[in-house]
Amino acid sequence: MLRWISKSGTFLQFAIFIVIMSAFWIPAFVNPSPAVIKSSDGPLFTLLVSWLKHTAGTVSVALALSLIVLQAISLFYVFQANGFFGRSNFMPALIILVTYSWNADFQTLHAILPAGIFIILAIHSIMVMYGKQEAYRQVFTAAFSIGIASLFYLPLAYLLFLIWFSFITYRISTWREYAISIIGFSIPFIYYFSWLFWSDTFNQGLHQLAAALFNFVLPARISTVNTLWLFVSAFLIMVTMAAVLNSMSDKLISLRRKSWVVFNYSLTAVLVIFLAGWPILSANYLFAIPLSFFVTGSFTLIKRPFWFEMMALSCFLFLIMIRVYLAL
Repeated sequence: MLRWISKSGTFLQFAIFIVIMSAFWIPAFVNPSPAVIKSSDGPLFTLLVSWLKHTAGTVSVALALSLIVLQAISLFYVFQANGFFGRSNFMPALIILVTYSWNADFQTLHAILPAGIFIILAIHSIMVMYGKQEAYRQVFTAAFSIGIASLFYLPLAYLLFLIWFSFITYRISTWREYAISIIGFSIPFIYYFSWLFWSDTFNQGLHQLAAALFNFVLPARISTVNTLWLFVSAFLIMVTMAAVLNSMSDKLISLRRKSWVVFNYSLTAVLVIFLAGWPILSANYLFAIPLSFFVTGSFTLIKRPFWFEMMALSCFLFLIMIRVYLAL
């Protein structure tokens, strides 16, 4: 079924996208939740929430859904532009929508949503830099985008390692690219530190930054339902990741190297969770991008995807069961 959907026309896939979006998000508009606020939220997200403080709850929900749709469509075009999955495969967008809709408590504005736009831009820039002799502009764009994303959700500063891991993948060893990445990443923080200085909150801002980046604690206890879903989704991404990366061995070298960028991103996202105090429920949305890539790849790149399709369908049915259980 999912393989048939991945090979059907864009119009049918977009229609399915609208149906799933309506089924999952209409209840969120009926009973809107306020924006999710965490101690690791960056100044840009705090500023955004302050602007929305006096608006109706539906505004936060509408903005959240708009950002999810924008991410879904942007990621669809990024994979398409880099030669993955064919021109009419809208499955990555469908998976983004589903993975962002699993938890009703997060069906509102939270810091990962605006940051995700800049993460996608960074991933695209890293993929595009492959094969270029002097990819300084792409390196700067990726680092600058990660810097802005970090000002929405501070632990994302660790995604700078994504660029450096990708340099290793692309076998880039000159110092200029590393220097440019540090400069591009630092520029948004220079403006942030300047604002802290002029508002006389420099020490407070540095304390918040340090607390968000270095928080070595044990994982907080979460509900059984949430634990089960996170375990199932983690199992799905690991199985499909291993299968897709293995199947990439007989593809063009450019596709192989670019697919490893998504793996590097997954590895860095694990580093974010480990070093930032295990913010599992919020940081798990970082894995929506690699999940969309590897699950779609298991349908389109593997010759016999029957078991992968069964796993994906089981996860989708399990998600529906969770939503029904929580609604009762």
